Amino acid sequence: MMAKLTTYALAGALAFAFAPVAGHAADLPEPPLLEPMAPVEFASNWYLRGDVGYKIYRNPDVSYGGSKFKGEDLDDTGVIGGGVGYKWNEWIRTDVTLDYEFKSDFDGGLFCPTTACVPFADKYSKESAKISAWTTLANVYFDLGSWHGVSPYVGAGAGFSNIKVSSYDFVNPNGSTGSQKGDSNWDFSWALMAGVGYSVTDNLVIDLGYRFLNLGDGKTKNAAGFNGNKPVKFDDLQAHEFRVGFRYLLN
Repeated sequence: MMAKLTTYALAGALAFAFAPVAGHAADLPEPPLLEPMAPVEFASNWYLRGDVGYKIYRNPDVSYGGSKFKGEDLDDTGVIGGGVGYKWNEWIRTDVTLDYEFKSDFDGGLFCPTTACVPFADKYSKESAKISAWTTLANVYFDLGSWHGVSPYVGAGAGFSNIKVSSYDFVNPNGSTGSQKGDSNWDFSWALMAGVGYSVTDNLVIDLGYRFLNLGDGKTKNAAGFNGNKPVKFDDLQAHEFRVGFRYLLN
């Protein structure tokens, strides 16, 4: 009997002790309801691009050991490329591009003070080569607005070009011929662009553009000759490019 009374007394004491705690718990404010987070669209502003173009080279400055060439001419050629970019807002977008410039034929004349040239009326040898290049640029564009799906833009880019000189041959006035080993090298390059985009759909833009590209300098390997063991240098390779391509928005 005593054990039962003790048990009842202990139960009552515990109920009395926890009653205020339960009351305070009932008075606590309800936790706020958290609104679900809006889903974030991944890759909605990224785009892919592809381009083809017609490349008109400006005539370069070519020299061998300080002797200047004359009549330098670098033929027109083609260019093809692609890239990936990001559209930050309605006005600014950026991309990274990689282009291949197909081989272009070079011709020029080099004065040679040797018996292969001096006895003849024309004291210049006829020099020829082929020049190609890979160019990678980081670009920024400013879209100037949109009218009925037509969006003009301007831009600029900077990067590097790998310029390859190959198939270098020469013919002297006396009929003797020879060749020199070509070479390839990386050099700083930059570009200025302008064009217009036309939105075919919300995702697809046709791009008609112009690009002025400065590729840098190219050279052959060192060539033994009247000016010593030195390379033929192709300085300040520049070109006008007329391009057509597409931009595809990845959303």
